[in-house]
Amino acid sequence: MRTTRPSMGETVAQAIDRRHRRQTQRRWMRFAVLAALVVVLDQTAKAIIRATLEPRERIDVFPGFQISRVANEGIAFGLFPGRQAIVAVLTVIALSAIAIALAGLVARNATVAAGAGLLVGGSIGNLIDRLALGAVVDFIDFARWPAFNLADCAITIGAALIIIGLMQDAEEDELTE
Repeated sequence: MRTTRPSMGETVAQAIDRRHRRQTQRRWMRFAVLAALVVVLDQTAKAIIRATLEPRERIDVFPGFQISRVANEGIAFGLFPGRQAIVAVLTVIALSAIAIALAGLVARNATVAAGAGLLVGGSIGNLIDRLALGAVVDFIDFARWPAFNLADCAITIGAALIIIGLMQDAEEDELTE
């Protein structure tokens, strides 16, 4: 019985396909690792704050910056306080929509994968607080700015990376991996 060898074109196409699968796997791994890392770091920091500070207690670090324990019952900047159930449902809906929207982009772009991991990890970190505590624990407190936490930082940086990634040319992105 004779077996036929793949043509040069088929061999190249198979190699390109394998490379694309490896890149996609690395991007999803980047997404998952960053999301998990954000959740762990955020929840650890918040646990330390809850264990060491009483509600509304502050520690002056330097002029204009304090570590404080604030229970944020609203969303960003304390908007919609006292509506935890609605905020939690909206968070789950937003996370689902983000996951669907980013699923294809994560596979195609490393920067979007990193940004999505940060954004999803931060959203999950704050959702855990809402469900378990009824409020999000904020502790990074700059003068003249509402207190925030590591999850909020991850969400903001993640959103910026997604925007940057969407503006990148896909071929340029492949060269950076």
